[in-house]
Amino acid sequence: MSVRSSGVLHRALNDTPIAVLDFETTGLSPGVDRVVEVSVVRVDPGARPRLVFDTLINPDRRMAATEVHGITDQAVADAPRFKEVAADLCRALSDCVLAAHNVYFDLRFLRFELEALGRFQEIPHLCTMHSRPLLGLKACGLDDACKADQIAFTPTHNSRSDSMAAALLWMRYRDLFTERNILTYRDLTLLGKRYKFFSSFACSMLTPSKTMQKRLTHLKPREQLAPASEWPLDAIG
Repeated sequence: MSVRSSGVLHRALNDTPIAVLDFETTGLSPGVDRVVEVSVVRVDPGARPRLVFDTLINPDRRMAATEVHGITDQAVADAPRFKEVAADLCRALSDCVLAAHNVYFDLRFLRFELEALGRFQEIPHLCTMHSRPLLGLKACGLDDACKADQIAFTPTHNSRSDSMAAALLWMRYRDLFTERNILTYRDLTLLGKRYKFFSSFACSMLTPSKTMQKRLTHLKPREQLAPASEWPLDAIG
């Protein structure tokens, strides 16, 4: 993968595309545990959030944490391995700031999976959970945050619904920052907190390399979704 030449510190929050990532996994420890589901929701300036990437993943190990996410060995038996969709996932994350609710969890798994393939690159990222204290709100889980901000959400530990809920939260927080004249990523770093993700704002966003230009070919579409070829991916990158 290749990267752009500048960070996002001086970019406007309102004008920067966001890619909201959510993983479901077999547990909490990358390496021992593996990704079993991944979704990405893209938030472009002035647009509604769009699901642009969504697939089950065969973890190459016995399933665990089914009581949390509901995914079984049978459900992932024919799903692609992470290495088969890594380039497509990177493409879905390209030209964006990465976001997640508790981004440190998802980033640790992303780092492990991509480092194993020699693909990992530090990219700008933010946390919707830790954006709340920047607004004087209490940091809390996704369910409680959605309740507090009156966002319809059923806590199912499904990566598709979780990433969409986090995207809607970010849009809410972005608007609140703007109302308070907090306009850029640098402005976020001046609010008196010392979050680790602030340092990532100096990093460059991913841009697709030639090997990442292909269409999604390894994804297993869900029953509730249109085929992968019909998803609105042309605006990515």
